[in-house]
Amino acid sequence: MNLAIMATTQSETEQTTLAEHELLPRQLEDVEAVRAYMEGLFEKGRGRQAIEMLLDLLLRMRNSHTAVSVRLQDALRQLYGRRSEKLSPNQLELLFSSLVKDAGQGGKEQAGAQQQAEAERDKAKGAVRAKPRGPRGRAALPEHLERRVTRTDPNPEQCVCGACGTQKQVISVERSERLDFEPASFFVRVDERPVLGCPKCRTGVVCAKAAETPLEGALPGAGLLAQVLTAKFKDGLPIYRQQKIYEQRYKVRIATATLGDWIAAGGDLVLPLLPLLKERTLKDFMLKTDDTGVRVLDRDDPRGRKRGHLWMYRGQGGNVFVEYTPDWSAEGPQAILKNRVGYIQCDGYAGYEALFTPGSPRIELGCYMHARRGFEKAHQAGDIRATEILGLIRKLYFVETKATEDGVDHEERLKRRLKDSAPVYGDIFELLEEWKSQVPDKTPLGKAIGYALNRQVQLGRFLEDGRIDLDNGEVERLIKLIAVTRKNYLFFGSDEGAKRGAAVYTLILSCECLGIDCWEYFRDVLPKLGSSDFPNSRLAELLPEEWLKSKRGNGEAR
Repeated sequence: MNLAIMATTQSETEQTTLAEHELLPRQLEDVEAVRAYMEGLFEKGRGRQAIEMLLDLLLRMRNSHTAVSVRLQDALRQLYGRRSEKLSPNQLELLFSSLVKDAGQGGKEQAGAQQQAEAERDKAKGAVRAKPRGPRGRAALPEHLERRVTRTDPNPEQCVCGACGTQKQVISVERSERLDFEPASFFVRVDERPVLGCPKCRTGVVCAKAAETPLEGALPGAGLLAQVLTAKFKDGLPIYRQQKIYEQRYKVRIATATLGDWIAAGGDLVLPLLPLLKERTLKDFMLKTDDTGVRVLDRDDPRGRKRGHLWMYRGQGGNVFVEYTPDWSAEGPQAILKNRVGYIQCDGYAGYEALFTPGSPRIELGCYMHARRGFEKAHQAGDIRATEILGLIRKLYFVETKATEDGVDHEERLKRRLKDSAPVYGDIFELLEEWKSQVPDKTPLGKAIGYALNRQVQLGRFLEDGRIDLDNGEVERLIKLIAVTRKNYLFFGSDEGAKRGAAVYTLILSCECLGIDCWEYFRDVLPKLGSSDFPNSRLAELLPEEWLKSKRGNGEAR
């Protein structure tokens, strides 16, 4: 549709009353009524006004159709398509080719753009070295695994030479390896403590101190309690599934209510570690945050449940903590971040805005994953302009990938950004400013342009320091673990249960960042947290990062 015609809303259109303008859409179901209405306008000498009204109507219908089309495509992609938002070079090439083909005689500018894109793509291909293809075949099995050797000898008749009757000797051994599995097993740990006393004096009776246990007077040992917590919050096995597995596979019956009590007690044990992790995380150079909703049972709600939220805050190393709030109000993140000083990377949630007022010690960082997402939707709707922006954002990530592959420090990364990324950043927002007045706000491309322009400064702050990331993707990948397990256990039983869940998630995600087996971590830490002899002054030693350092120092880390 010709944009010049749509922009020509002169005096005749301005004279149209609101009632007349709204009458036409209400009559759309009757085409003859629309025809009569338009003919009436022409008879009154208001033909130009009728044309403008039709053009405006068509534009609104097109925008509405595009929005519905995008929602449908999103739904279909969620059901059947790939989840990745990456745009391959083949897609760019196809779109540029179709643009040039459709343009006909007026496609010189598009052809030039295609040539430029091809040149840049060829240059990028030349810059990226193809990874050498290693030898094909089955990968070697891990060396740390136990080898259980089974020897199979030939039959006795085969061990004697048929020609001379001499016993055959071993020349070599044919050896093959297969990866096998043996399910975990329950066992009963029996702790015996001899009681000693003097047979003559009948005094001075002594007994060794009882072994550490996570729950005093309760049945589960450290390994079982660690397994129950890990199975639910890391592996996504709700309590009823665990109960069936233990009963059917291991012949050990544990009531679901008992398992629930153990999980609640385990969540209470780890709560003292949260303030320490929270303090460390908020002091890190860069803080990333995101949230996800969880269903929580609530008797006071007419539906019997409500939607609470888990807020994840990611610092550096293993500094992660998760906070639960019973709603999605801005008070939650604002209370956590009010004393934060430094960079914060987050999405466009309105609740964050009060944290970044002029003069605030907090500095907002933009996320290119969120900014790119709008242009991806516009691309899916068939708008070729969005494809150009996606290509430019792809160049920004290419610079980051190359710097990571080269193993450069943050100072060298910043130099590369200023040299290679800064011009691309300028090109992106120069195009968006140019298109802003041409693209309707409610179209997918219009929404993407508005989101990016409103965060232009925040999206440019990666040019200030090489330690700043382009996006918040690391947090989104971590928070996906919560989303997957939540899908299986469906809901928390109460606000208190959700707080305990947030505490367990805090430690599991910290372990995830550090590459720690969270079961092994829980098995070692839970008895110490449950012991009255372990002083609060040493709680910092039980944080995942400090725990890993101590294991490495003792040569125990794998």
